[in-house]
Amino acid sequence: MTAEQATVIAALIGVVGGLAGVCIGRWQVRDEAVVEHEQWLRGQRQEAYTALLAAWDASILKLIDLLPSDDEHWAHLEATYEGDLIEATEESIWNRSLKIKGDLDQPLERVQLLGPNIVDAACVVLASTAETVVQTVRQVRFPLNEAAIEELDELRDRADAARTKFFNAARQVIHTPPSPRRRMWAFGADSAQQEGP
Repeated sequence: MTAEQATVIAALIGVVGGLAGVCIGRWQVRDEAVVEHEQWLRGQRQEAYTALLAAWDASILKLIDLLPSDDEHWAHLEATYEGDLIEATEESIWNRSLKIKGDLDQPLERVQLLGPNIVDAACVVLASTAETVVQTVRQVRFPLNEAAIEELDELRDRADAARTKFFNAARQVIHTPPSPRRRMWAFGADSAQQEGP
């Protein structure tokens, strides 16, 4: 090997080493940016998830419990000798159900925007359950009979199950720490496609 060949080989090794250093540096900076973004997104998701759970607890479960029992109905009739409790309660439930739909729309939409897909699917179940609760409670007539009470108990169980499903999905997402490599497989191929270049 001549001196010129040794110089060329040394120069090539230097160039390759320099390019490798630049590539590794860019990769590291990109990974740091991805982790920082994922950490920010994780915080946004946590806020959105807790806001949705709070809105759910403040509205849906209270709506189911809003219906007066027969004892309350008869106590009102005896105390006032008026039969307006039924009409007032039905009107109150109707108005409250409209407000509940409005109160839940924004938190539901925010959670659906922030994703990921497993939480979005649980959010769809929450929205469907909320619609069922509102429609069922609107259809209840007074005084409550045994069938209506059983239906409300089943509705409460369904609402609790939907909340639990959402909570478990949200907890899984929140408890998964951000990592540029783990992110590709942790939530399926959709999250990798959403990231883009």
